[in-house]
Amino acid sequence: MRVDFMLEMLKGIQAVRNPFFDQLFVGITILGEEYFAIGVVCLILWCVNKKAGYRIGFAYISSWILNFSVKEIFHIPRPFALDKDIIPLRPETATGYSFPSGHTQSTASLSTAVMEGFRKKWLYIIGILLIILMAGSRMYLGVHTLLDVGCGALLGIAWIFAANMIFDYAQRTSRKAALLMIFIPMIVAMVFIQTNDYYKIAGTFTGLLLGYHLDSAYIRYEAKGPAWQRIINYLIGMGVMLAFKSLSKEVLGVSLLVDYFRYFIIGIWITVIAPMLFHKMWTKSGQQLSKGEYKAGTHM
Repeated sequence: MRVDFMLEMLKGIQAVRNPFFDQLFVGITILGEEYFAIGVVCLILWCVNKKAGYRIGFAYISSWILNFSVKEIFHIPRPFALDKDIIPLRPETATGYSFPSGHTQSTASLSTAVMEGFRKKWLYIIGILLIILMAGSRMYLGVHTLLDVGCGALLGIAWIFAANMIFDYAQRTSRKAALLMIFIPMIVAMVFIQTNDYYKIAGTFTGLLLGYHLDSAYIRYEAKGPAWQRIINYLIGMGVMLAFKSLSKEVLGVSLLVDYFRYFIIGIWITVIAPMLFHKMWTKSGQQLSKGEYKAGTHM
């Protein structure tokens, strides 16, 4: 696919921009950022089904690791860097290289992981629609070409099946060391990909893997209790996490190692500290309250 054709396509889209669509597509692109994804993963892990939450979280975060690695291999500039007539909207979301689109790949990964995990018709409809809208939003904002978003979507979808095979093997055989086949290359890549975003992803992934091991060996958290309990769990868990994220940035500042540490703690909060807190909150004399107790299932 010719680069000049794809750049002209973006300029054609730019010519029909208007304030309504500007706000609409900015709103859509926000769904491809960390707050939405973390919110979804935490909702599933804390309130629906722990195994599904770990499986989806593992696939989603490792997809970001893959995305940063591919960007570093190809080094393709953003379209607005190639053609000064392209004026990007919300350019703060367009850091680093262009190919493949991180927002599109992450949305495709999260949507596919949820769709494959629960296999509900309404989730397939929402997931497919979200992938298409995310790809369109990145082109509308002028920060990615058709090649970027197309390959990002395909890579995100394909990676989920590979990541699920790795996770399911580790779960089925109790050989959790199999997860190191992604962790070790990620650590090595930190030497070469020295960006704050990559270090944040690496910190979160480290916390997720450590928390998964600790939960399997010691905590054994389950999403139990009536709906109102799980709603309270979610609100407390998200509230504390967002407060820590904001305050730690103010106190510690921003650097590669600080960002790795901050997001490592967020990963530990999600997988270890918050589940232990929830258990203590609803436990009386060391036993889970039985009144209205409900153990969430999964459809995997």
